[in-house]
Amino acid sequence: MKKGLIILGAIIVIAIFVIINLKREGSKVEVYATDVGRRNVTKTVSASGSIQPKRQVNVSASAIGKITKLAVREGDTVKTGDFLLQIDPTTYQSAVDQLEASIGAAGGTLEMEQANLQKAEYDLERVKALFEQELVSEEELRTAKLNVDVYRARVKSARESLSQHRANLTKAQHDLREVRITADMSGTITALNVEEGENAIMGTLNNPGTVLLTIADLSEIEAEVLVDETEVVYVKVGQEASVSLDAYPDTSFTGEVVEVGNSAVRSQVGLGQTSVDFEVVVAVRESIPSVRPGLSANVKIDVAEVVDALSIPIECLTVRRSSEIEPPSGEPEEPRDGEEMPAEDDQAEKDEYEGVFVIEDGKAEFRPVTTGIAGGNYFHVVRGLKEGETVVSGPFKAINELRDGDAVEVVKKPSS
Repeated sequence: MKKGLIILGAIIVIAIFVIINLKREGSKVEVYATDVGRRNVTKTVSASGSIQPKRQVNVSASAIGKITKLAVREGDTVKTGDFLLQIDPTTYQSAVDQLEASIGAAGGTLEMEQANLQKAEYDLERVKALFEQELVSEEELRTAKLNVDVYRARVKSARESLSQHRANLTKAQHDLREVRITADMSGTITALNVEEGENAIMGTLNNPGTVLLTIADLSEIEAEVLVDETEVVYVKVGQEASVSLDAYPDTSFTGEVVEVGNSAVRSQVGLGQTSVDFEVVVAVRESIPSVRPGLSANVKIDVAEVVDALSIPIECLTVRRSSEIEPPSGEPEEPRDGEEMPAEDDQAEKDEYEGVFVIEDGKAEFRPVTTGIAGGNYFHVVRGLKEGETVVSGPFKAINELRDGDAVEVVKKPSS
């Protein structure tokens, strides 16, 4: 009895399985379809960052003191040599006046020592003449010579003292000029960090000085962006780029890659996770109205292109296990435009295959494919398909559930 029930149960299960398969074979899966064609496929790297001027200078304090006059405001345009601000010159002017007086005194001392030297040289000549006439002793001659040597040394010392005072005056005059700050370059005041009455602090070896203001040349603008480590290898100097700003969402500006960083920028993106990026600089070749440093920028860089490439829409590509498909076939495409041919895969060792469903005689046949670069909407097909073949392009649920050999009915894709 028990054995009979087991046999009956097995028969019922087999019957249900057969009915389900017959029902599946009798129904058709509604799908969208597209033809494999040729088009230009461009790979684009996207990154975000900010707008910065190509050249800007931070004006720092070179003197200590209170700001007594401020001649500019943020946003003003200045030219090289224009007056910007004044630091209280009282202390520095006093130092100049004192050194000028010291130079006058040192000059007088030098003249006096030179006169003493002339007198000592005259006395020496007179003593020499008397010594030759044996009217003075040898001791008096030696004393006269010694006096000349002493006064020569005193003249030299006076000259050195005068030179030292002059050098100190030069430094004091330089310090005095530093309290009147002028523009080192033409541009726009993009940052003003001080007000009249504030104290400016000069920088030291370990402590930076007060950054009073920033001047930027806004005629040459660059976008500084961070590119992921997986994509920076495709970015090269000279590649064309498109730059868009959040401030101008409906406008894009042409650009060119001018610098690719070699040092990684690491940032924490989560618990135990680190993002590794590289800085890429893109020069904006068009004028941006009312541009300001720091504006958010999005950059798209065209890093590779295959002209007249055999291609399929990105949504056609799916994945199937090796047990669900037949061994792959198809002749490879020849590489074009400098593109490298992907290496042959060891098909026997692969667990999964990327591929598409090709429609033949009303049925979907899974076809493994090898793809090249990916554009915005299309994959370049290197191996596995031929031009003109029809492939399933949607909907996503149908592609995800479709099996090799399923009957399909091509329906029109609804307009979005």
